[in-house]
Amino acid sequence: MSFDSHQALFLFIGSIATLALLIACFGQHLFRNKNYFAKPVITPFEQKMFLRLNEAFPQHHVLAQVAFSALIDTEQFKLRSKFNRKVTDFVLLDHQLEVIAIIELDDPTHLGKEQQDAQRDAMLNQAGYKVYRYTEIPSCRDLRKDIL
Repeated sequence: MSFDSHQALFLFIGSIATLALLIACFGQHLFRNKNYFAKPVITPFEQKMFLRLNEAFPQHHVLAQVAFSALIDTEQFKLRSKFNRKVTDFVLLDHQLEVIAIIELDDPTHLGKEQQDAQRDAMLNQAGYKVYRYTEIPSCRDLRKDIL
C-alpha cells in the first residue's frame, strides 16, 4: 500500500484540525498563566451574619471585611505594621456613615487566638470603637439589645 501526496495532505489537515479543536476545548487548562483567582468575599457563616445584621438594623449600613487601616491610624509609622493587614468582619454605620459598632464573628478558627483577638479589640477600643464578638449568630433582638 503506497502513501500518496493526497493522503499525506489529508492526514496533515486532519491533524491540524484535531489539534485546533483540542486547543479550543481545553486550551484554558493547558495554557493557564493566571496568578490570581476570584474568591468569595465572606464565608457562608459570615454571609448568615451579614443577612442577620441587615435584618436587625435596616436603617443602618453594614460593611463586611473592613481593613483596620480604614478605621484607625497612628502618627507612629512603626505601629502601623501592627494593624496594617488586619480586617474586621463587620462594621455597622448609621445614616450619617458614622461607625456605631464593630462586629466580630468568632468561628472555630479563633480557638486558641483569644490573646490576639484581645489585642485587636484593644486597638479598636483605644480608637474609640465598641467591639462586639459573637461565636454564634445572635437573634435580631439580641443584636439590637447589645448594640443600640
